[in-house]
Amino acid sequence: MKAHTLSLLALLGISAPAFSYEAIDNDIAYLHFYGLVKARALFLDHEDNDYSFGDSKIGVEGRYAITDMISIAGGTEAQINLDADEDKDEDDLFISQYYAGIYTEPFGQLTYGKHATSSDDLNGIDYSEAFGGEANLNAVGVKGDTLKYKYANELFTVNATYGFEDGDQQRTVKELFGQYNLGDMALIAGVGHTETHLTNNLTEATYFQTTLRFEMGDTNFGATYYHQDFDNQSSPSRSVDKDAFAVSGQIAFVEGITGYAGHEIVYEEEQDGSDGTLNNSYVGVSFVPVEWFKIFAEANYAKPINNRSETNFAIGAALVW
Repeated sequence: MKAHTLSLLALLGISAPAFSYEAIDNDIAYLHFYGLVKARALFLDHEDNDYSFGDSKIGVEGRYAITDMISIAGGTEAQINLDADEDKDEDDLFISQYYAGIYTEPFGQLTYGKHATSSDDLNGIDYSEAFGGEANLNAVGVKGDTLKYKYANELFTVNATYGFEDGDQQRTVKELFGQYNLGDMALIAGVGHTETHLTNNLTEATYFQTTLRFEMGDTNFGATYYHQDFDNQSSPSRSVDKDAFAVSGQIAFVEGITGYAGHEIVYEEEQDGSDGTLNNSYVGVSFVPVEWFKIFAEANYAKPINNRSETNFAIGAALVW
């Protein structure tokens, strides 16, 4: 793959297992489609079983050169959220991202629109297909009315988001994240700050994370530390500080069959002095007979804060491109 294509993929935040199909790739234009359509069944200990197409998405990204130095860049992404439980009143298909801006190879890409945040692009370690991510304390996943800047080369990536005040919560977002690559090792770190500005919902959160990840062929593993200070000015007793740690890894036993496991801990202390710890563990296996199709099974043991422990299971399949 060409070096500039690698840089573009890093800029766009595309990572495994969502493969991309490059329809056009030349000095004038670049167009690619990507997607992950995942069907899964969750067999839950203390809740009703869940059958859905959760974590599914399809999207397109592209650029077109208007001069030798400057290209127009843009993209859109749709979330697929088909669910057997019609009582949840969720849209089956909705546009989750849309943006446009400019791209230059020396200086990176600046776009305006509705984006996944920088902390979502450069997230912590999590190889789970179903039950991971409990340790993620980043406050926002996708936000409208945002400016986003990305620059990437083979050595490092810079990713920044500024979200203007909008939405039902009148939320603002400021984030700066980056990744440094050194051989098989990648170091990811960043900080973010959000505020909501409703009269009855005045809150702010400051959060950061740092991740160390190793990718050595069939063996990949790493660890992430998260922290969040949440200040609820409308209801001070609900203010809380959280610390979280996640460790996860995966290894291919034979070609096409990969095992993975992880453990996550979240410790929180509320303003009134009460505290608690969440523990979440998962182990699973995936089978990829061809590069665009995956089957997986996963088991989960969790002990939520101030709640009884639970054992859950998941099976599923995914189309990836």
